[in-house]
Amino acid sequence: MPPTESHSAGFNRSRRWLTTLNLLLATVAMLALVVMLNYLASGHFKRFFWGGATNSRLSPSTLRVLKSLTNDVTVTIFFRHNDVYTMVGSLLAEYQNANRAHVHVVDLDYLRSPAEAQILLARLHLDPAQKDFVAFESNGHHQIVNKDKLSDYNWGDLLQHQPVVRRTAFRGEIYFTAAINYLSHPVDQMAFFLAGHGERDPSDPPSSDGSGYTKLAGILSNELVCGWQTLALSQTDSIPANCKLLIIASGSQPKGNLSTNELFQIQAYLKHGNGRLLALLDSIEGLDPVLKEWGVIVTNRRVIDRSPEVWSGGGDFLARPAVDNGSMHPIMRPLFRDRLSIRMLAPRPIFRPDVPASPDPGAPTLSAVAATGPLGEELPNDPALAGVGASPLPRTNYVLIAAIEQNVINGLGGTRIVVAGDSDFLDDQMMDSAANHYFASQTLEWLLQRPGEVDFTIGSHPVKEYQLFMPQSQRTHLCWLFLVAMPGSVLFLGALVWLRRRS
Repeated sequence: MPPTESHSAGFNRSRRWLTTLNLLLATVAMLALVVMLNYLASGHFKRFFWGGATNSRLSPSTLRVLKSLTNDVTVTIFFRHNDVYTMVGSLLAEYQNANRAHVHVVDLDYLRSPAEAQILLARLHLDPAQKDFVAFESNGHHQIVNKDKLSDYNWGDLLQHQPVVRRTAFRGEIYFTAAINYLSHPVDQMAFFLAGHGERDPSDPPSSDGSGYTKLAGILSNELVCGWQTLALSQTDSIPANCKLLIIASGSQPKGNLSTNELFQIQAYLKHGNGRLLALLDSIEGLDPVLKEWGVIVTNRRVIDRSPEVWSGGGDFLARPAVDNGSMHPIMRPLFRDRLSIRMLAPRPIFRPDVPASPDPGAPTLSAVAATGPLGEELPNDPALAGVGASPLPRTNYVLIAAIEQNVINGLGGTRIVVAGDSDFLDDQMMDSAANHYFASQTLEWLLQRPGEVDFTIGSHPVKEYQLFMPQSQRTHLCWLFLVAMPGSVLFLGALVWLRRRS
């Protein structure tokens, strides 16, 4: 007689319900545990840098600034997504992690979000065409860090006409910390435009011929957050103590020269230890003795560059960045890297006076900023020289813009002067020609560097490059490995599994 079939009671209905309930309770308990751990970790966490050479580690100086920050700072990364964006985003994530209560980072790609981009540019009163910068905002103040500040480059690549310029260091932390530090303790800056002798006056209504200076004043107030006023030295005994920059932008029709008292005030301002001067001299206005004392001679001649690639006819040509003693001035490096030039109109050349063989170590140092090429020559039929019997200037490289420094340490303190033999190239008509706006912004920023704003002890983050060298045979082997061997092995294993399951 066959054995009676028995049924196990291990999976009856009640046991199945109990097993299901147990699984649900275990799942809920696990989820609750994960949620609680994440909640605790959000406020009590420790970050470890596994890479010894990471570019995102913050310096002690930056951590001190962030720890003392009490006001909210909104940081907008106004970049398209590229290699610099990656470094900027990674570094600013560390700023936000160091002070989540007060640092808020926003990513705004102007290509993907054009409407939001225009709102930001309008709120900060920036040029609608401006792009690739980091904006720091707090309590109605703002600071802009442009892309050009963020990297050091191997300038030898450009001088050797290499197609790619290598980035050697990332300087974001220096300027990001400076911007946050400034917003924590904002200091109002004031620039003064000299008036009284026919100089360009930004407060005048825009003229039909474009000779006004409203755009230069706009760069000061909107991009550099620096106020401005006009100043008539004939009505004062000294330049105001809050003057961070004196601008002399001579007009094409001067109304007399500066008086002895006015020259004395300018010289006293420059010598008091932190004087800054931008002299745009379409006419000299009697500044010769002051300029000569600072190592500059501006002649009454005018020159042009006849090179076909830069000359547009008449007095209109593109000025070249100058290489002085094997180096290039910081104002011009970003322009040179991007292969940009300044458009000028028959400027006056600048010369160095005779200096002693062993100059005083504390004497002013002069650096050429922009110049003509070797085909620079005197402007033909210059009306300013009508009837003058002086011999014509020879063809050579003429300095058109020069920078002077004295007692400046790491960009701070001391005296800084920029002299250009032309004022037309920064008027409203010419400002948007070539890279003139770019040059004006770079120059004003170099002159207005605030003492204590930038902490150069923070240092740059080096950008390391690694090159892999392989002979052609090894490259061929790698191509076969990735294109044939690896995909083929996956297909072979898949075919074996299919045949096994079919059998």
